[in-house]
Amino acid sequence: MPTTIDGVLFDMNGLFRHWRNAGARTSERHAGLPDGTIARYAYDHPSYRLARVGVITDQQWAADVADRLAADHGEHIRTALEAWRNDRGEPVPEMVALLKHVRAQLPVGVLSNCTDALADDLEYHGIVFDHTMASATLGVDKPSPHAFLLAAERMGIPCDKLAYFDDEPTFVAAARSVGMQAHLFTTPADLSQHLKDIGIQTDEAPCP
Repeated sequence: MPTTIDGVLFDMNGLFRHWRNAGARTSERHAGLPDGTIARYAYDHPSYRLARVGVITDQQWAADVADRLAADHGEHIRTALEAWRNDRGEPVPEMVALLKHVRAQLPVGVLSNCTDALADDLEYHGIVFDHTMASATLGVDKPSPHAFLLAAERMGIPCDKLAYFDDEPTFVAAARSVGMQAHLFTTPADLSQHLKDIGIQTDEAPCP
């Protein structure tokens, strides 16, 4: 069956990488902080949005988190944050293998709401896309339609010729609003079947 698309665009986290927050929990334990403290200072603070759209760098954001934690809980917190910062999540082997098969047939991009650390994280995990687009480098994050339009522009593929996969329903709806053939990701096996349905050959469907 001939493919109906010219490229594939994926979300990153929840598909190719899982976050278990093990590093944050280790840092909190070493620092004597209650569970969830780092998440509150790091991801629930406005500075994370600034890093996510490229106003500040990942390093500047992390330094701000450390400064605020140290101001509120003591200077000893700084040395305990190493485990949090070194935690880059865990790759999903089934998805990484599937990605290689898709890239052999069509250009593949990744569009992720994250800081400018995305490229380094991908290199760390050995995950290779043809186009890497962090919201920090685009200057806009999902679900803004502009994020999807910019991603398509950088891939050089019209929106209606791009398939998009994400585990966040809001982002799927946003991708559809600009004309992408967007699908909600649930499992690697379900993704494999979606790809076959649009004419992309895969190996045996990975286990869910």
